[in-house]
Amino acid sequence: MVTEDDAEKRIAELERQLAEVKAALREHHPAEPPPQSTDAQSGVEVGAGERARRHAEALWEGLRTGSPSGPDAPFGPEIAQLREAFMRAAAEAGMSQTQINDVLQNGRVTIKTGHSVVYSGQGGQQRFGATTDGGSPSGYRQTFGQQDRVGSRRPRSRFTGADRFGAVVGIIGGALGLCVGGAAALTAIFPSTALWMSDVVCRSPYQLVANTSSYSYKPGQSGTSVNYRCISAAGWYDVNAFVIIGLQSLLAAIILCGVVVVVRQIRRRMQTR
Repeated sequence: MVTEDDAEKRIAELERQLAEVKAALREHHPAEPPPQSTDAQSGVEVGAGERARRHAEALWEGLRTGSPSGPDAPFGPEIAQLREAFMRAAAEAGMSQTQINDVLQNGRVTIKTGHSVVYSGQGGQQRFGATTDGGSPSGYRQTFGQQDRVGSRRPRSRFTGADRFGAVVGIIGGALGLCVGGAAALTAIFPSTALWMSDVVCRSPYQLVANTSSYSYKPGQSGTSVNYRCISAAGWYDVNAFVIIGLQSLLAAIILCGVVVVVRQIRRRMQTR
């Protein structure tokens, strides 16, 4: 398996080869007499730039196809190593396999002056290489392993699936306990607070009343009870205490949700300011 260090070494070797090509071109194109030295130097730079351009295009085509393309392309094993390093770097940057294949097959590469390779795609241009001057090696080293060169790395959540599930269950359980406990305490301290549900639990013409004949609430006291009955002129019948607590808990849950919504709206307005 090719590591990132191997890819760096291979890229450095390609830079060295490119530098040797430039040096060879300078040796085979000696400078003209002083009056024409500028033109000769320009010719050498143009030749070296053309060679670098062909090499970069062959390298990109090799990355796309996975095989050497043209005499200026690296050898097959080199292309395979570079392609594997590119695929790994792109995957670590957060790109899916479909996105990587789309970049390789449909991406456009423009060779800029100064041996800078730029990937041209939707949403502007993203650098695909390093810009260097005409006398320095091409900066392919910065092509791989940089998350800001190919896509953008998505922030990883600190919570796993089990953590999220546990957090959701804990929040729901806490809210449910708060609502049920609050409703039970409120009903025990103020029995009359449950009379609002008369039309819900009693049939017409019955009315809900709290039987507090044996009720005496004190802190720490046990055995205290309160009964709810539906009473009319025709008689009366008891109401299940669980129904009373359940409806009280539902009312507490609605109030709690309303408070949460109001607090969030207030915080959002304060942040927008």
